[in-house]
Amino acid sequence: MLSPAVALMACLPFAVVPPAAHAAPPPPGGRISLATLREATLDVPPWPTDGLRCPSGRLRFRGGEAPVTPKPVPDGRPPYGEFLTVLSAAHGDIDHDGADETVAVLGCLIEGGSKQIVAYDRDASGAIVSRGRVAATTGEVRDIRDTSVRVDGSGRVTARVADYQRCCADRTPQTWQTRGYALRGGRFTQVSGPARMPLNRRVTAIGLTTGDLVLGPATGGYRYGTLAVTATHRRGAHPGQIVLTFTAPDGLRRAGAAWPRVTTGPGTFSVRVTAPAAGRSATYRFAFRQAAAAPAGELALELATVPAMSQAIPWDGYATARIRPAPASR
Repeated sequence: MLSPAVALMACLPFAVVPPAAHAAPPPPGGRISLATLREATLDVPPWPTDGLRCPSGRLRFRGGEAPVTPKPVPDGRPPYGEFLTVLSAAHGDIDHDGADETVAVLGCLIEGGSKQIVAYDRDASGAIVSRGRVAATTGEVRDIRDTSVRVDGSGRVTARVADYQRCCADRTPQTWQTRGYALRGGRFTQVSGPARMPLNRRVTAIGLTTGDLVLGPATGGYRYGTLAVTATHRRGAHPGQIVLTFTAPDGLRRAGAAWPRVTTGPGTFSVRVTAPAAGRSATYRFAFRQAAAAPAGELALELATVPAMSQAIPWDGYATARIRPAPASR
């Protein structure tokens, strides 16, 4: 027989408690692994114009690389990279919201190449979004050490940067600095470390430009013309002299007696001239002749320095002149 208390409880109605609702999982945070980045769709900022050319915008990476379609470019202009890749990643709270974000080093590369540090986060839907470019190889900064990027407790992004990028067996001395960058007003700005590179006596930046070699009317079976070549010292060490090496098509010959002393090589000839003043330009003029019946062609030029120095921007020391006849007079 049930006790009165148990009998009373048996008569009371039971409250139906609904099962607990399953809360939706929070979206993934901004701490994105390198493996995930290498298989993700990423917003890539435009590449600086004094570096290799690579695609930008929203790009799909597979196996760490996004496709690049190289195109021919004139000598003296930045070439296209052969591949665009995610090189490294680091994590930290860059915006002081209590959660980590990701900073990645992207490379637009041939053997060396251009690099930029880009910050990434996730939006409310979990999609990876860019927080902007932190730093890039441009101006005096020509290399970023991939594995040096860190985010400290204050949200500052630090990286080792250099004034020159070596390739292959190159042993040109480099100057390395640690610089720090932080998010200020929605953009990254440098907040620590040196603002300028010291002079590296083994590195220069001298640009070479030229126009067309325009040949005049035929005279005695030849056409004659003068080529203007301009060298511009942009920054870095200043050489006393420069050497211009010409690779001429068959049938194009030097003309006149105003040429400096010429040194010949296999398929080339060179002249040594006074370098432009520091931070200035100098234009040199060279006379040529070509058989009147010879086809049009191109004259390639390459610049070297005396004493020997490495070019901070490798393609700066090359130029090509198109050889063409002057328009016929009416």
